[in-house]
Amino acid sequence: MLTIDEALGRRGPFAGSLSGYEYRPAQIAMGKLVNRGFLEHVHVMVEAGTGTGKSFGYLVPAVLSGQRVVISTATLALQEQLLHKDIPRVLDALDTSARVVQLKGRNNYLCRDKLERLRGRLVLAQSAEDQRLFSWADRTPTGDRAELRFVPHDALWREVDADADDCLMEACEFFGPERCHQMHAREAARHADIVVVNHALFFSDLAMGGGIVPPYDYVVLDEAHQIEEWATAAFTTSISRAGIGRLVQKLSRAYLFDEFLAADLSQAADGFVGALAVRDSAARAAARYQFHDNPRAVELLEPLQRALYRVENWIVERWAKSSRFPNAPEEALSRRRDLLVRLVVSLTQTIERLRLSGENWICWVERAEDRSGTFAAHCAPASVADILRDQLFEKTRSVVMTSATISTGGDFAYLRRQVGLDSAPVDELVLDSPFDFPSQAMLYLPKERLNPKRPSFAHEAAPLIESVLEATRGRAFVLFTSLAMMHAIAADVGPRLRFPWRVQGQLPKGALLEWFRSEQHAVLFATASFWEGVDVIGSALSCVIIDRLPFPPPDDPIIAARSRQLNERGKDPFEALMIPAAITRLKQGLGRLIRSASDRGLMCVLDGRLETMWYGRRILEALPAARRVHSLQAVRDFLA
Repeated sequence: MLTIDEALGRRGPFAGSLSGYEYRPAQIAMGKLVNRGFLEHVHVMVEAGTGTGKSFGYLVPAVLSGQRVVISTATLALQEQLLHKDIPRVLDALDTSARVVQLKGRNNYLCRDKLERLRGRLVLAQSAEDQRLFSWADRTPTGDRAELRFVPHDALWREVDADADDCLMEACEFFGPERCHQMHAREAARHADIVVVNHALFFSDLAMGGGIVPPYDYVVLDEAHQIEEWATAAFTTSISRAGIGRLVQKLSRAYLFDEFLAADLSQAADGFVGALAVRDSAARAAARYQFHDNPRAVELLEPLQRALYRVENWIVERWAKSSRFPNAPEEALSRRRDLLVRLVVSLTQTIERLRLSGENWICWVERAEDRSGTFAAHCAPASVADILRDQLFEKTRSVVMTSATISTGGDFAYLRRQVGLDSAPVDELVLDSPFDFPSQAMLYLPKERLNPKRPSFAHEAAPLIESVLEATRGRAFVLFTSLAMMHAIAADVGPRLRFPWRVQGQLPKGALLEWFRSEQHAVLFATASFWEGVDVIGSALSCVIIDRLPFPPPDDPIIAARSRQLNERGKDPFEALMIPAAITRLKQGLGRLIRSASDRGLMCVLDGRLETMWYGRRILEALPAARRVHSLQAVRDFLA
């Protein structure tokens, strides 16, 4: 069997089969540590700077291990790179027939049972979109939504997706991998050697206790700096108008449901959601705020919970007599009853958490994601550290966590605390980027040393941003921590630019990126959502300007709750949470600019606190060794 040195060495199979193969000692060092983690059942953390080739660094030991390895990543771009570029190269170089399967969440697959029920309801009235969907459904071999050549409306796709809340399992006539698309995909994954998933599916499966991702003992979590965020999302539950509406819709389709009960539940939901939008009688709610800051919403939890209890009792008493499918097998009827009761119980449990809150749960309100303009109430665990330790790390032989940005000054304490591995044995390694950051990257800090807390900041920042964009000839992202600041400065600076420019929100994110890549010298004004998961190769993106140090907002309910936890443990939240988060974000920004040995990139931070405050200097010390300047002429010379 090949060793990592032999596989990735100067005369190894990769050197012989890949044109332009580069021998990378850092890649070999990573591969050996990952391999040791698999062999010795030890968890591994590796920071692999941009250009170290971290994908091969974990793929080669994963394939050589002969074990099933689940690889999870946050972004679609990296998944596509793994599936269509990196993994095929590894399999070819190692001359192996290891089976590789991409597994997606249930909602990506067509449910044939729901499809037939929809067809039955639409016999006389089918829209053009319905007909296109039905035509595809009749010929698809996988039922994977990605095959569609059009984007179905969300409401239509929900009518036919393999949602777990609708799955009849053994009671379904399409049950089994031969007939059910979602089960076919799961069966393929069960026999695979490498299973590629995304973080949303991986942590959702963890939250549900398994059942989607096949059993595993070895995991690679790429982009591991996002573990806490995705795990928190997976264990978060919500109450929204859309969620209650879907429950009523499911009840009405399954049963001849009591109209008075449906009206009662809808009225209670409308009252509760309406209260969420107003924090008090005088002021509209902020975009995100702590739930218990709204006493009226707290008060309206009780009528909503009572309405849900009445619905649950009705289902238990009437499920057989009121079914719209009286001739269906009893097994199917009872399975549908259990699914609906489970859905109602999950909503009442969320209400209990909202009411009691306490130190174990964070409860907050924010705008719903369904574009309705309404608000939703959410509950998340105050910390996912204990959950991850108990449900993932103690049950898995080796979890490899890697990213270009998971250490702060060479220290993994921040990630260890996030994932519950403060005192557990973990093999750690920091691999610096092979790129020459002092000559390829520049950090421009304006000598004006602006303070973003001053009311005059936008007025002072606008001419500086314009000057930098002139020096770089566009080719820039200008990123802000608030939408208000983004719109204010874009409206001021944009019309004076001699380059094409756009503002986030004018087009969907994917379309904005396509525009940016295709235009010459483009400028995009955006928020921090463009900080990660965005790849613009080459000189099209040569500059990133950020308005202020990217600290998490201290008044965010989740950040506030985790800060309180740190305080209770005798730790300073600013040092233990805020500074590491800002370092990670800034390192991501520099890494976004330098993607190859020929790239040159400039990052400009307008926030003068980076040089005037003690924490700013600590952040600077943790960044890659980019050349630091205060002169626009140096910027012009650098990018000439």
